[in-house]
Amino acid sequence: MKTFGRGMLYSIILIVILLVISFLIGDVITLPWYVFIPLVFLVWGLAFYQSKKEKGNMTDK
Repeated sequence: MKTFGRGMLYSIILIVILLVISFLIGDVITLPWYVFIPLVFLVWGLAFYQSKKEKGNMTDK
């Protein structure tokens, strides 16, 4: 469940960053699918990696 929450948090942070960039340049940002899909995999992969790393540290104690 931590992976899902962390993945959602990272996804929201990514959306906010894109919104800020869009606001600063004053135009709409369009991402093609071949850019958007790897971004989603990267964000959720990072969340999975951090959750797995945290889980490993808990068992070491």
